[in-house]
Amino acid sequence: MSAGSLPVIKDKTANIASRPNIDASAVPKAKPRNWRVIHACEYAHDVLTVVEGQVTAGMRPYIVTPYGAGSAELYRAQKNLEQPHSLSLLRAWQDVRNWRKSLLECDPESSADVVHAHSFASGMAGVRNLSCVVYDSTSCIEELAISAGQCEKGSWMARSFRVAEQFILSRAEALIVHSSGMKAAVEERGAQPESIFLIPQPVDLESESPLFENSFLQERFAISADTICYFLPDIASTEKDMVPDSVISVLESFAFVAKELQNCALLVAASRAGAESVRGHAGRLDISAKVFMVEEADAAAALQGADVVIATAELPADLVLARHSNDVCVNSLRMGKPLLAADVARNRDCSPDGRGCLWFKEGDVKDLGYRMAFLGRNPDFRSALASSGRTYVFETRSPAAIGYLYDDVYRYALSRKKSNGSNQNNATSLQPATSAGW
Repeated sequence: MSAGSLPVIKDKTANIASRPNIDASAVPKAKPRNWRVIHACEYAHDVLTVVEGQVTAGMRPYIVTPYGAGSAELYRAQKNLEQPHSLSLLRAWQDVRNWRKSLLECDPESSADVVHAHSFASGMAGVRNLSCVVYDSTSCIEELAISAGQCEKGSWMARSFRVAEQFILSRAEALIVHSSGMKAAVEERGAQPESIFLIPQPVDLESESPLFENSFLQERFAISADTICYFLPDIASTEKDMVPDSVISVLESFAFVAKELQNCALLVAASRAGAESVRGHAGRLDISAKVFMVEEADAAAALQGADVVIATAELPADLVLARHSNDVCVNSLRMGKPLLAADVARNRDCSPDGRGCLWFKEGDVKDLGYRMAFLGRNPDFRSALASSGRTYVFETRSPAAIGYLYDDVYRYALSRKKSNGSNQNNATSLQPATSAGW
């Protein structure tokens, strides 16, 4: 729903099933090629949902990690997968040498159509030794290192790894990103736009969100059952006692709503220091009695009980998270919550056409206040908006729907395959993932 207009309510449109029926119509009709894909990843659990979708699409994926290799079915059967280790740039080049050995042992030039690399080290080993590599970039290596405290922004180490990643981006046959922020990042690093494919991260629809009692908000905050509850969940990382301008705008907009609606409440997730500052602004606006602070432990329950979820344009301080799409938006849509979101790229990634969302202009207090009040007064529209968003997530973010999207990527990569690939002897025979349940 655009940020420039509001719908006219002509009839009740809320009679939509809360959980849509997923069938073959939710995924493309054309069957993709049965690609033989080696997924080179640091941890198998990071790719299992994607691999599940690829098997559903008729592909034959195989997983290789620094700790071993095997079919996806084998890894899915394991309860205790690899434990993540801390990032180390000093170890990165040794990891590249180890990855070269692991990949060549699989003889990908004859046993696979494409190698799908999910990490810097596996990507570097792949493009230096193999003829058809797809590089999957979830974060930029130097930003990941800065976020982990491994180096300073602009340091020689950060610059050297940025240059190294540019080498991968220029040599890979195709590039995959999962957000518009990462698409911009790889383009900044010299990637050719035509080689970049933006594929959303799949949502594990089988693992439902934890269910809480409907009375949670009443019991925790003494909010009456007929109160319209708005939830602002994405400022828990507020540093010190500073409150972002976007949060102040929400408070000012809610002050307008509080005059329009008799029973309404605003739930705000914030750190302890940030909560005190939020309370100060609420007192200045004379809305303290209707503004409630939510601790991190209660955030999931507050999201479950909210009538409307608000997502601002505020970027996380963490460089890596700032490149990603907004998890608040994805989780809200998946849980069937009406979403009121700032019309910015990071939020748009979650629903490009606005299904399940009502957009507002960031920084426009009057626009946001009007839309908050509109949603508060129209329960039928809230229900229809929530159902539409949930259906959209099931149709476009299920493993099956995402699995089919990789067909175009692999076709493009194969069309650019280098003619001088490596071909090693003594290779391991690959057993592709299969499962009658997929």
